[in-house]
Amino acid sequence: MMVFEGFFFFRGRVALYAILKAMGVGPGDEVILPGFTCVVVPNAIVYLGAKPVYVDIDPQTYNIDPDKIKDKITNKTKAIIAQHTFGIPAHMDQIQSIAREYNLYVIEDSCHTLGSKYKGKEVGSLSDAAFFSSQWSKPVTTGLGGWAVVNNQEVRENLSRIYNQFLEPSFLEVALLRLEYLVYSKFLSPDIFWFAIDLYRKLSSKKILVGSSESCELKSVKPKGYEKKMSAWQRQTLERQLKSLQQIINHRKWVTSQYEKHLKDMGIQTLRLPDYMEPVLLRYPILVKDKERVIQMARRERIELGDWFLSPVHPNLEGWEQVFYYKGMCPISEDICQRIVNLPTHTKIKEKEIEKTMEFLAKLKKEGLL
Repeated sequence: MMVFEGFFFFRGRVALYAILKAMGVGPGDEVILPGFTCVVVPNAIVYLGAKPVYVDIDPQTYNIDPDKIKDKITNKTKAIIAQHTFGIPAHMDQIQSIAREYNLYVIEDSCHTLGSKYKGKEVGSLSDAAFFSSQWSKPVTTGLGGWAVVNNQEVRENLSRIYNQFLEPSFLEVALLRLEYLVYSKFLSPDIFWFAIDLYRKLSSKKILVGSSESCELKSVKPKGYEKKMSAWQRQTLERQLKSLQQIINHRKWVTSQYEKHLKDMGIQTLRLPDYMEPVLLRYPILVKDKERVIQMARRERIELGDWFLSPVHPNLEGWEQVFYYKGMCPISEDICQRIVNLPTHTKIKEKEIEKTMEFLAKLKKEGLL
């Protein structure tokens, strides 16, 4: 991956915003994206005065369903965002074919993956541009951060000009981020996952920490100083982590293989993907029958369990109209959001955590929750 030929930003969502701006997206334009995403993705579109247009997902891959894209294309459509959900590659051949037919840009949302391959090619290299994230929960972390890789020469030239106008983060922001990163690296473990999440959200809301999202972003209001570059410290940390990328990929694949082995032994449905997809999973998705109860049980038993996605514009449970999403637009996504949880694959997950998680899932199955 040619990461270091990219453009580096304080947050991954800012990389998307910059890409869209470099593509000329603005008032009156429309951008197609999956109705199974984080609210910061449509926010980047809205901040430019454009309109997000949602397409339902393929329930096998949790990615945008290419068979439903054409119905959403109008003469205002400028681009398609293809998210590689959980690290599962989107159906890029079909998406690219549609884009060529209608003369549209394609952007890969690669925030969930580093190293996943589609027909032998690494995701992030299959479109006009791609954006990545190095936020806390992503494949590699610099606390916050992200970058853009641009394969379209015209867009790259435009982005170069735009990038030079972006600000550097403040000394205080970087200092706080470095402190948070130190605590995260030294002390965070699966056993204290829920305690850490609660504490992080509380301190972030009081602006004691640099949070993943500012409160105004959940209301789709652009934060002050949104257009920031990655700091030198974040860049150095990213470069250091990427030197160990293959080990990280190998570990995530090993954890995934262990999950699948145990799930099959328990008679629980595993992912069913085409052979030409080689995912490096950030999270392993599982569908349950009572998501709220399962999350409460996981919290009580100190099992690290993700709730992605709580809604088609995660984590918002209301106010969807702020990003032009309305109930019923993506019924498959809305149904899956009610049932999906996901298991971590990060490097702190060892045999002990896998065994404990599988015992938890066995309990869920016994109680009829799987």
